[in-house]
Amino acid sequence: MKKVTMTSILITSVLLSVTFTQVVSADSSQDKANFASALEETLGHFWALEQNLDDNNAELALIHATHPIAELYESMKPELKIASPDLDVQVQETLMELQHRANTEVSRAQAQQAIDDAKEVVAIARSTIVGDELSQNPEFKMGLIKVLLETSIAEYAEAVSDGVIGEMAEFQDGSAFVWRSQQIFDEIKSEVPTHEAEEIDELYVDLWTAYDVRVDPSDVDTIASGIIHEFDEVLGIESEETNPLDYVENIRELLEQTKVEYANGDTDLALSLVIRAYLDNFEFLEAPLIELDRKELSEEVEIMLRDELRDMIKNGESISKIDSQIDAILVKMDTIAEVVPEFGTIAMMILVVSIISIIVVTSKSRISIRV
Repeated sequence: MKKVTMTSILITSVLLSVTFTQVVSADSSQDKANFASALEETLGHFWALEQNLDDNNAELALIHATHPIAELYESMKPELKIASPDLDVQVQETLMELQHRANTEVSRAQAQQAIDDAKEVVAIARSTIVGDELSQNPEFKMGLIKVLLETSIAEYAEAVSDGVIGEMAEFQDGSAFVWRSQQIFDEIKSEVPTHEAEEIDELYVDLWTAYDVRVDPSDVDTIASGIIHEFDEVLGIESEETNPLDYVENIRELLEQTKVEYANGDTDLALSLVIRAYLDNFEFLEAPLIELDRKELSEEVEIMLRDELRDMIKNGESISKIDSQIDAILVKMDTIAEVVPEFGTIAMMILVVSIISIIVVTSKSRISIRV
């Protein structure tokens, strides 16, 4: 394998590669990519739900049963409504049923039936919105793998500190997205050159080992980024880091668009835009802010964006109140824009330490496996 260049800690791109977007028409590429990514995250949550039901963990099972309907559905709803209002209702009702039926208060078989029903509706939505041909395109699938891994990096960083899991739900999110990315890889492995496929297999072993021993988030970043790098080589593109200020600008643009859509009466699209601002952008700023000892700022903006603004839109608050809330968030984003550039300096300072530590971890894991 060629030498893996470590990305700045948790500053990874959630944008799909150029090759990925080129396999779809210019007008629909981003919408289909976003929709497909939400479906993959949904399937990851189903897997985590199944694990928690097997462990009889009611609290975490509820979290993973709730997340698809509470957040991911809202990001998919605009596309569903355009394609088929009936399908939109079917998806919503099925995910609501999952939230109510997939729990530890019913038999494991009854809970599994709810999960299986939800998996079926996900398949229908994929076929309807993304299309069967595109869904089976190896390059499209590689793009989905990259997004899942990039998101898993952020989730792990939010969950683990000093070898201790502080946020189990986020840790399981990261695990679930790694699992789902590997499932997709297994589907297309025959399309990947043998050498790169072998390298990716080894890196997945290292990544799971890193999760098992609760390594530093920068080490998980390095391994997951190594897998992404291998796919970039297959696709013939160069990996690029995303400047944290790009996430800030994306959030600004999405929130300004939210104002417009809410004023036009399209609350569903407004909600979808807010979800994209949070899931696809702000989550990738949380770890750098925490690293810079700005956890309070991170948590404040998270509540304002993820909880308060969404609830206000759902409750039909006045346009002026929505605009006021967004303007308050934008002020906070100005503060973040002043803070996050400092993160690049910190990342460079710990680069050598991180590379050395990950070499030690991966070497030990390979030795133990061979033994």
